[in-house]
Parts: sequence; structure tokens; C-alpha cells
Amino acid sequence: MSTLDRRDFIKSSAASLAVASLVASCGKKQADDNLGQKLGGDVDQLGITWDKAVCRFCGTGCGVMVGRKDDKIVATKGDPDCWSNKGLNCVKGYFLSKILYGKDRLTKPLIRKNGKMVESSWNEALDLIASKFEEILKRDGSDAVSMFGSGQWTIFEGYVALKFMKAGLGFISKDGVGSNNL
Repeated sequence: MSTLDRRDFIKSSAASLAVASLVASCGKKQADDNLGQKLGGDVDQLGITWDKAVCRFCGTGCGVMVGRKDDKIVATKGDPDCWSNKGLNCVKGYFLSKILYGKDRLTKPLIRKNGKMVESSWNEALDLIASKFEEILKRDGSDAVSMFGSGQWTIFEGYVALKFMKAGLGFISKDGVGSNNL
């Protein structure tokens, strides 16, 4: 078992406080702007309409500009007005538009059968998940089932997921919610 000495505890606490202070400095107007509201639909010389959105690859909430043309997302770039990334994106943010149309993108559920992953219907996949949850609950009780969320979720998605697990399915007897991670 790992122990945390006093010095490491103080360092961790100071780092956490610094991050919390930075996040708290975000004003309401900027936070509202980052929820994906239209920037004004500026059209550039190539006929691309640019709208404001939030990158969903992590919990940072970097502002991105999403370029649309002919009802298809064709480009993304950093939002220079966003407080968190000031117009810069990480490598994942720069390739947001590419993941939507990738040849290897999953569009159907996969279920492991006889050691291989095979395509299935959504009903079959959800029925399998429900039966596995039921089996675990009967055998081990509600403390054996948990959920881990993602920084990619919006606050609203995380809230609904937590409510579904607690009230809808009665799974979570204890929870620790930090940021968007449930």
C-alpha cells in the first residue's frame, strides 16, 4: 500500500487549489458562449460557415470553431476568443472533423461471441448489458456495480447518467462526483 507523506500531500493540495482557482475564474458569459451557441455563422472565402463549439475529447472544454459546408463538417480550428485555449488546439482537437467520417468508426454495437467481436443490433446489445447487470446484482449486490463517466460528458449528460444509475436502476449506494466524472 502506498503512503502519502506530508510534503506530497501539501504539493497535491496546492496544485488542486491552483487548478480550482483557474476554473473558477471562468465568467458566466464565457461559459454560456462555450455551450455551442452560434458565433454568428461567419462565412469565409471558401464558402465554409464557422460556428462556435466545445471540444469533447477531455474535460478542459477548449473552444473550437467548427467549419460546415453543404451540411458536412469539413474543418475545425481553435477559438481565439476562448479563455482556456486561446485559439490553440491539441492534436486531438485539430482532427475533430476527421473522426466523424473515418472508415474505422464504429456505427453498430459489437458483441463478443466465441472469442470474436461481431456486429449486433442495439436491442441485442442492450439486452445483453441488462442481463449481465441483473446477474451481477443477484450474485454480488449493488456494491458490485459501478459507473465511470468521462470528462467528455457535459454536466447535463453526467447528471442524467447519475440519476439513471441511482434512481432508475438503484445501483449506486455511494458515489464520488468530481467535475464531470461520475
